[in-house]
Amino acid sequence: MRIDIDRLGPDAQRQILQKVLVIKPQNSKYHNQKAVRLMPNGKLRRFDSQKEARRYDQLAARLRAGEIRDLRLQQTFTLQEAYVSSSGDTVRAITYKADFTYEERPAFWRGYEEQCPDDKWNLVVEDVKGARTETYKIKKKLMEERGYHVREV
Repeated sequence: MRIDIDRLGPDAQRQILQKVLVIKPQNSKYHNQKAVRLMPNGKLRRFDSQKEARRYDQLAARLRAGEIRDLRLQQTFTLQEAYVSSSGDTVRAITYKADFTYEERPAFWRGYEEQCPDDKWNLVVEDVKGARTETYKIKKKLMEERGYHVREV
């Protein structure tokens, strides 16, 4: 027995199509695949891409080896504070969220880690990039204007 779907109402047609058709999940905008890692605190963390998760693995190994310290994920920097304009409109803050931030010794001290003074560590702001969007380029320039060099991986 066949059913003529065209004779049914729009709601019934939609229900039948949802049950019959297998709807594929949409690909992400930049075709990246999410990745999950077990964090030191025992919780699972979802990364936006396989590349970002692999970079985390590398940085975690460097942290355990003592090459870097104070590894942070998704640290937010405020590029412009929020304010209320003279007409009364609220203008949201402009922020930049780095994939990773950490401190590392300057190249001069590599190999002499135990002699490196505590105040000789440099802050590294790092972003794992596949596609460089226009928004990212602008925010990177604003970060550099504020004295932060963004290292792209």
